[in-house]
Amino acid sequence: MKKVLKKFFKVIGRILLVLLILFVVLTIIFACMKKSLRQNNIDILEEDGFVNFVSAGDFNMNVNIFGDGKYKIVAMPGSRASAFPIEMKKLSEQLSDDVSIIAVTRPGYGISGETKKDVTTEYIVESTRTALKKAGVEAPYILMPHSLSGPYATYWENKYPEEVSGVIFMNSISSADEEMPEKGIPKLMRNGLVAIGTFANKTGWTTAMNALFAKEDKDAYGEYAKDALAFKKASVPNFGEVKNNNINMITAWDSIQANDIPKVYITDDYETLEDVREYLMFLYGDVDEELAQERFEETQSEQHKEQRKKLSEYCKSLGNCEEINISASHWISAQYQEEFIKEIEKLIDRIK
Repeated sequence: MKKVLKKFFKVIGRILLVLLILFVVLTIIFACMKKSLRQNNIDILEEDGFVNFVSAGDFNMNVNIFGDGKYKIVAMPGSRASAFPIEMKKLSEQLSDDVSIIAVTRPGYGISGETKKDVTTEYIVESTRTALKKAGVEAPYILMPHSLSGPYATYWENKYPEEVSGVIFMNSISSADEEMPEKGIPKLMRNGLVAIGTFANKTGWTTAMNALFAKEDKDAYGEYAKDALAFKKASVPNFGEVKNNNINMITAWDSIQANDIPKVYITDDYETLEDVREYLMFLYGDVDEELAQERFEETQSEQHKEQRKKLSEYCKSLGNCEEINISASHWISAQYQEEFIKEIEKLIDRIK
């Protein structure tokens, strides 16, 4: 029996050694390929007019300007939205000529550069303001944060109210959202994810995996599918933003002072079971009735109602903020573009 176990562990040891060697070899190869793989996709985007690098301080931010209208909407991406400029390009094509969209991508999004600095709320806002000015886009701005960008826009409109003429929160993070756990196993898991993700970024594993597994989505992006894929392949997530999630939110909430800047907070709650079915069809192309029922029941729960109450309190604390619901996916502007554009137009009417 001892001989069998000894032989077994010997085989396992050899397998682990081979895997380790393979991992080291692949890491070296990916590290060497990282820059060229990324540059290949940037070349595709540059050819199609999606590259406009400007200095944001210690990194180059890609600032895509769609249109030359009087009302400048500064669109800020949510988590993992690497192809965000494509979404904004499609949206801008449906807006009137007096409205322009400027898609700004902080480190970790699209093809913007990387940073060694701590990714705090203050840093994100200051670097974005710097990039806009370098790109020749002058205030006032209508801020349009999606999801994770909510705290950054909240801080911006409170810190520099003279630069902001309006805010459109696209189902953004608010003070009604729970913070990440700062102790125990959840914190260890988060820190482990940050460490692994940071290693993968630096060694080129992220870029290599994007090159191998990112897929073109013609249904979602149409004529811009090739460019959306290039953005996804070139994107290198910034895990410092994940690590600082709590402190970034606290910084934003502590800055709040009610003001008269027109604001609209657009949510995506499902009001009927049919709303959920349409969402599932939009996302997956078919409807799982069991999943639809489960999702609908979640929106009717006491817990969800309590969160909606907290969201209303958050909007009230901002001042001059309307709550609007569009029963849609998290990507409200993509699923129900016409309804979303109407809300943009309403906000602009309040600004005029």
